[in-house]
Amino acid sequence: MSSGTNGASPAPAADSAGASGEPGMGPGMGTASLAVEDLVAGYGEVIALDGVTVTADAGGITAVLGANGAGKTTLLRAVSGLIKTRRGRVLLAGHDVAGRGPEQIVRAGIAHVPEGQGVIPELTVEENLRVGMMSWRRGQRADRAAALEEEYARFKPLADRRRKLASTLSGGERQMLVIARALLARPRVLLLDEPSLGLAPRVMAQVMDLVVRLVLVEQNARSALAIADHGVVLNLGRVVASADAATLAADVALRHHYLGF
Repeated sequence: MSSGTNGASPAPAADSAGASGEPGMGPGMGTASLAVEDLVAGYGEVIALDGVTVTADAGGITAVLGANGAGKTTLLRAVSGLIKTRRGRVLLAGHDVAGRGPEQIVRAGIAHVPEGQGVIPELTVEENLRVGMMSWRRGQRADRAAALEEEYARFKPLADRRRKLASTLSGGERQMLVIARALLARPRVLLLDEPSLGLAPRVMAQVMDLVVRLVLVEQNARSALAIADHGVVLNLGRVVASADAATLAADVALRHHYLGF
């Protein structure tokens, strides 16, 4: 989640190619790849999401925006099963996955990259990447090797450090590693919390070009709206605006009151 008042969370939806025969994204998903309906979730007695509805259409990027405490990271955690929902539905290609455990949701096709570069420091770079393929069916060794090489080609610094412990990587390299690991799960929906943290603009642009269905939490709302097709603004766990990204970016009053720019 964002660390300042300019928090943002984009959510794109589009199709990404997966390894043949493996869990992955494909065409024919319908108009909406991810639909969150009337979602209520929180922590203890605190309600962090209060009837939130967000739709990520296939082929586009939807940015979920708001200040710190608006509920953006909670939304991603609820969608990915890291916290229990209290009411509402999370529809992935029309199937409700709300209430399932994180492992079940990963297998259904949702991968979550949380804020904070969640690598496993005691494992090597390649061992971290192989964790991303745990939801694959057994066998197909050649496909796994090809998938690894695809990510090494995409994130070249990782190829040079594949035998190094993840603890030795720089911040930007760790961010590359967690994104690559998530892509190896061949998800239908990829949830990214501040994915540009530590990445050079060129690398981040490559990631945006390659990821197809995406729900993204970004630190800078201005940057999020620049790449999004549609935007949803959260405030205190509720949706206060929903429109195309250009309209939200041009709304001076909304930017001032909710987005901090």
